[in-house]
Amino acid sequence: MNLSKLAFVAAAALLSLSAMAQSKLAISNANISASASDTNLPVNANDGSLTTRWSADATNGAQWLQYYLGGCYNVTSLNLAWYNGDSRKYNFRLQTSVDGSVWTDSFVGSNSGTSAALKPYDIPDVSAKYVRVLGTGSDVNNFVSLLELEVYTNGAGSCSSSGLNPGLPPGGNFNLSPFTLQMPTGSSGNVDTVSGSQLEGGYTNQYYFYTDSSDGAMVMMDPQVGWTTSGSLHPRVEFRENATWLTGGTNVLDATLKVTKVPSNTAIAQIFQGNGPSKPLCELQYSSSGAVKLFLENTNQGGGGTTTTIDTVPLGTKFTYQMTLKGSTITVKVNGTTKTFTMDSSFNGETFYFKAGNYDQSAVSGTPQTTPGTVVKFYALKITH
Repeated sequence: MNLSKLAFVAAAALLSLSAMAQSKLAISNANISASASDTNLPVNANDGSLTTRWSADATNGAQWLQYYLGGCYNVTSLNLAWYNGDSRKYNFRLQTSVDGSVWTDSFVGSNSGTSAALKPYDIPDVSAKYVRVLGTGSDVNNFVSLLELEVYTNGAGSCSSSGLNPGLPPGGNFNLSPFTLQMPTGSSGNVDTVSGSQLEGGYTNQYYFYTDSSDGAMVMMDPQVGWTTSGSLHPRVEFRENATWLTGGTNVLDATLKVTKVPSNTAIAQIFQGNGPSKPLCELQYSSSGAVKLFLENTNQGGGGTTTTIDTVPLGTKFTYQMTLKGSTITVKVNGTTKTFTMDSSFNGETFYFKAGNYDQSAVSGTPQTTPGTVVKFYALKITH
């Protein structure tokens, strides 16, 4: 046998092994749901027959068919057969989710319109507990009509309720390129910093900045003793936004997080002056009592301000915050509670940037400790301008 034939045989063997590694997942009818249907019910797409179908009218919006997989699986492909698929082109998305709430597109497009039989749609391998087809109708009418849906997997996946991958560094789960990370290590007044490119490249620190192995959260641990930045009394594990901006636009910082350990009080978000005195405009703080409060400076020189409680969240409970600065109006939302504040005129004309993380207001300067002081876990973090 010549080399070309050997190569062909080897390739065929690899394809065969790959095919054997995948198997069709058996889905219980009890685990099938849909946004709507006519007399053609959702379970018809799971009966192994190309003579029955699920149908729904998408005239007033996209319609979906959803499978709960019964556990977490590594999904590799899906087989779909469309009603009259040889003469109609359906516009649809294939989506996956680990919690049935947050969905990720794995395929966006249409069928070929040349076959009504089952056709495989290879997708990037993804860990999921849910799969769904989201459609807006075809080039003939607004009905989504699917004959059959099959899910293929090559084994168990790695899912977390947060939708984050516990096997990745923080930069693999979050877009950290807009930030520089300030650490409690280095030396007094000259702390270690980690650039956005380093964060995106997989930076971790086993004590202060890492991924939680159980749920994929980004963990930021601020010790009770650590080195401080110039002019600060407290060490921090905190992101500083790289860009500065004026207040003419709408500038928003969003996060989902929980505080699992705090001796007294830590800042979890800030709007900071980009020029002028090196002082914050405001700090969003979490206290050991569970109070989430905003500290607002009276003037751009710092030295005093007012503190307002926004909401109360028990320690270890996940919550969301949003901080917005537009013109002279500061809007803070914690879970469902929103309060607005007015920026003092001494800040007018200045630039600003966001900070987010764990800046313990009771920690002190000194040789960094590695035992947990204050622990903050982030599940989402985003800046919008």
